[in-house]
Amino acid sequence: RRGRDLVLAAICGGGLALVSYTVMTTAPGPSIADWFLANAYSEGGGTNTVNVILVDFRAFDTYGEITVLAIVALTVFALLRRFRPASESTGLPEQQKLQDAADHRADDRQPGDTLGNYLLIPSVIMQWMFPAIILLSAYLFFRGHDLPGGGFSAGVTLAIAFLLQYLAANVRWIEDRLRILPTRWIGIGLLIATATGAGAFLFGAPFLTAHAQYLDLPLIGKVPAATALLFDLGVYAVVVGATVLMLIALAHQSLRHSRSRDKEDS
Repeated sequence: RRGRDLVLAAICGGGLALVSYTVMTTAPGPSIADWFLANAYSEGGGTNTVNVILVDFRAFDTYGEITVLAIVALTVFALLRRFRPASESTGLPEQQKLQDAADHRADDRQPGDTLGNYLLIPSVIMQWMFPAIILLSAYLFFRGHDLPGGGFSAGVTLAIAFLLQYLAANVRWIEDRLRILPTRWIGIGLLIATATGAGAFLFGAPFLTAHAQYLDLPLIGKVPAATALLFDLGVYAVVVGATVLMLIALAHQSLRHSRSRDKEDS
């Protein structure tokens, strides 16, 4: 039996090694990637080939992706909106119970003071980071057609800025000060992307056909301008709205936990 296993292992291992060697030593044939690299600037008006593919050459695929992302976000929100945590999961963690008990025994502290003071400095730092991350998001968006960036990465960056604010403070504190309205972000983003694609019909071109040229602005010089930037703006808005909507749906579970504990205490 061992001899049989040894023969089978040798055959499988040798076969895979032969396949790997053949793949690595065979010259690759013509690929569509070469066409994308050669025509990204002349046909799409940008040097960031990946972003040009996303918002120009394969824009219809991207349009489908952001539509699916919007549907997923709304589905997650709808499911979690009616979700109620199990009773055994609503209690405080054991570490928090011990710390609250220690705070209660101290004459100069109230339960929860230690935790609040412990997170004070990180909370302030995360709040200070908010405008800086917004600026970084805008920078990634506007440079995405020529350098690494674009609507997807910029949208995720802005969503992280909102996420940090939820981590820095509680849900009620944030939503009393910020009106994010992620469903409007999603709707406006899909509307911008659809309108940009449909605008090509006015010029007798297929849906989502992009146009790029250089504008000669006074005191600035030639500035690249592409209709794909408007489509990328729609992608940006959908990514921000969908990501933040799912994060908010998860964050609101903490409110349900606290309500469940209040009912148990009463």
